[in-house]
Amino acid sequence: MQRNILISMFILFILGGCAEKPLEPTLSQEVSFYESGEKPRELMTGNTKVGLLTVLIDYCWSEDVSICETKIENPAKNLEGKRTQLMEKGELVSFHFDANPALKAPLPTSTKLYQFKDGKVTEISVNSANKFNLPTESGRYNYGYFATFDSDIKGEAYYGFAVIVK
Repeated sequence: MQRNILISMFILFILGGCAEKPLEPTLSQEVSFYESGEKPRELMTGNTKVGLLTVLIDYCWSEDVSICETKIENPAKNLEGKRTQLMEKGELVSFHFDANPALKAPLPTSTKLYQFKDGKVTEISVNSANKFNLPTESGRYNYGYFATFDSDIKGEAYYGFAVIVK
């Protein structure tokens, strides 16, 4: 009886040691960008004196961008408890994306900036150098930055930041 148990254990040990190991993914098995869960590049906002905290609110990667449901809305709830920077009236603010070539996420092909103040939303003009001037009226302003990706990789991203103009 003990001999049968030992033989059974030996066979199980041999069979277990010969089990096929999972294969490492090869180049042909790589996950597509759309399946990778890669986030969009970080958006840097501010000027030479001040860096603004920018929050990625929502994003969608899809070969069919029409299925994306990225909403343009006041980012106030996403910015609660986050640092809000004081800046001067009319001060120039610039945008740029992390240009690290090691990142797989593309750079946007188009962008739009929205200002939220007192229940109103206004599209703000950004110049070709990705800069805009803050309002000349004091107060808190929330901004939404909408990026569209329409190159080899397609998608949308929405970022938010806030400024207190003094």
